[in-house]
Amino acid sequence: MLTKKGASCTDLLTCLYNLKSSDIVVLQAVVANPNASLDQIATQVQKDRSSVHRCLAKLVSINLVTKQTKTIKGGGYYHTYSMLDPELIKKHARERVKEITESLKTLIDNFDSDFEKHLNQK
Repeated sequence: MLTKKGASCTDLLTCLYNLKSSDIVVLQAVVANPNASLDQIATQVQKDRSSVHRCLAKLVSINLVTKQTKTIKGGGYYHTYSMLDPELIKKHARERVKEITESLKTLIDNFDSDFEKHLNQK
């Protein structure tokens, strides 16, 4: 995917963070509507709240989106979501590429012994 000509930032994020198409759609809605609430995002992407909430939780956990708590006069609260600063996303992406690269190097270095173990299991 990333080696194809014309790969996009969406391709990069999908590959680095194992994002699904629904995650990308929600991320795009957050980018288009900074500080939007769960209900606003769900309405925009025309998906149920629980599905959007799962996507948002994933995007927050991988540091692509921030979540802020807002209080309501008279009691209660709600959350708003915004995309992290693009420079920070680039920094995280570089770190993720480094992690993946190190992991792949280890897999390659151990290929012979791992392959032999796999063959001996059969």
